[in-house]
Amino acid sequence: MKILIPILGFGRAGGYRVLSQFANEWIKLGHDVDFLCPDSADEPYFPTSAGIVWVDGFGNVSRERNDKANPSGWYHVKSLYRGLNVLGSKYDVVFANHSLTAWPVSLASCGVARKIYYVQAYEPEYYTSAKSIKGYLLATLSALTYYLPLKRIVNSPIYFCYKNLRAVDFVPPGLDLAVFKPVETSRNIETVNPIVIGCIGRNEPEKGIIYALNAFELLCKNDSRFVLRVAYGNLPAGWTHKQCEIVVPNNDAELAEYYRSLDILIAPGTVQHGAPHYPVLEAGACGVAVATTGYMGATKETAWIVKNKDIESIVDSIVNIVSDNERRIKKKVKFLDETRNYSWEHVSEKMLKLFEKTGQ
Repeated sequence: MKILIPILGFGRAGGYRVLSQFANEWIKLGHDVDFLCPDSADEPYFPTSAGIVWVDGFGNVSRERNDKANPSGWYHVKSLYRGLNVLGSKYDVVFANHSLTAWPVSLASCGVARKIYYVQAYEPEYYTSAKSIKGYLLATLSALTYYLPLKRIVNSPIYFCYKNLRAVDFVPPGLDLAVFKPVETSRNIETVNPIVIGCIGRNEPEKGIIYALNAFELLCKNDSRFVLRVAYGNLPAGWTHKQCEIVVPNNDAELAEYYRSLDILIAPGTVQHGAPHYPVLEAGACGVAVATTGYMGATKETAWIVKNKDIESIVDSIVNIVSDNERRIKKKVKFLDETRNYSWEHVSEKMLKLFEKTGQ
């Protein structure tokens, strides 16, 4: 099978890792995979063994990147549309994976190629959080993509019937369980000093970092053993704490080491609970206790579910995690078992089966 993945560019967010890993796994299974990318985009951040076809705004395609500086979003969409008209019919599957790639995939002439739309989040909610004219425009364009004549596959059952989004098939993102794995001997955090809390630094308000920071401040007032380790920084302007440190992992191996350095991870996202959120799955796979508002893999049996936008709920959960060693171990073991369902081998084969089903 020949698979083409049109993207606006290669980024560092978890969704881009998903695409690179899918491509890598499909190639291992004997399929041909290419990315189609505007020539103004950066080189891949997440390693991929797939080919890359660069395309300019006129539809000229090349295996060599021209390194053209053009940040225009319209240029990217136009480039993909014209590139798909040139190349799309040479592939069996064209794999849209973002609302702004769904439009060119839907409108371009791709012969008999199966057009798949992999929905990794309900994007309109993320655009409207910016509360700007551009944000509302992008939200509208994104919401309209769920009516396009594309085969929709979502990454969580919560999107089967979510606002105006409808789907019947889902494939979750995968985990590299050879990288994201627990330490051989876990610590009893009832007796250790310091107790290391972690969170992923993100600027987007819906990621909820402010609630993790405020909860940490309250915890420190009562127990000086707590320290906070924030991955990637991105702290709110002016926020500092003498017991906070920033760690910047350069790759997945270093990110896994970061998780293993934690006793507790806080993931207090405020929207789309039940959807995949990589920090939750990755921390669980690394044997870390997780306090979260509730994302894929995290249930009352595997994690500590906190109330949305509730600092006191986060504080209470962390106190419970520290004080109840038996319950903490039980939940961590159950979460570790749960993450085995997300191996890349398993989810990649599931996606391929849906590709084949679409062609029947």
